[in-house]
Amino acid sequence: MSAGLKISEMFLSIQGEGKRAGSLSFFIRTNHCNLRCKFSSGNLCDTPYTSWFPDNKDNLGIIPISEIVKAYSVNPPPNVVITGGEPGMYGEKLIDLCNELRKVNPGIHITLETNGTYPGKYLESFDLISISPKLASSVPIDTSHRESHERQRINPDALKQINSLHRLGLVDVQWKFVYTGVSDVGEIKQIQILSGFRNSDVYLMPEGITGNELELKRMETAETAIRHGWNYTDRLHIMIWGNKRGV
Repeated sequence: MSAGLKISEMFLSIQGEGKRAGSLSFFIRTNHCNLRCKFSSGNLCDTPYTSWFPDNKDNLGIIPISEIVKAYSVNPPPNVVITGGEPGMYGEKLIDLCNELRKVNPGIHITLETNGTYPGKYLESFDLISISPKLASSVPIDTSHRESHERQRINPDALKQINSLHRLGLVDVQWKFVYTGVSDVGEIKQIQILSGFRNSDVYLMPEGITGNELELKRMETAETAIRHGWNYTDRLHIMIWGNKRGV
């Protein structure tokens, strides 16, 4: 079994987004991300301690896979969500992690939350790939990370692989896009042409890291989703607990 992963936090909560919203889940949040999202609102991503500030003192550090599985085993729910940061950075190690988790609970449902920039065999280890390609609205235009973010945010090979795995029936998918305004629609459709996913697999989610911010964008986001034949998703964990760690 491979060595450990850099982990930010692990916790039990409900899934707040997408088609499995509300489901009791054990979250494994990896540390570090290849992207640095910053939206026109001024908001960074909702977990900046895994991307902008990965050296945050509250991050757990390198945790052996055996210890991650042990933490899950204490009170194992039927769902695990491997999120980040960007878990895809850990590639083959995720295969080992999923295999060990399934030894504890063979019926477990494992979701990968990813920005879709890392192709690889590891993608076949999951039941659901929740892919959130980062649109132009996420580019940190006033920072030193702008060029790197822009260069990496769309990986056609990874996007096509994920769609192919879905078409073959090997994984379930949801394409989850952070909506900031009408200018996002054209780019979402361009990514759809590139990748080949269906309208029924798209979830539009309002950009915001507070309840008030989500409230301001909720209606426009929902109406845009309806207009284009997409699904809408909210962010239940923020609505319930606010934007904090461990939820």
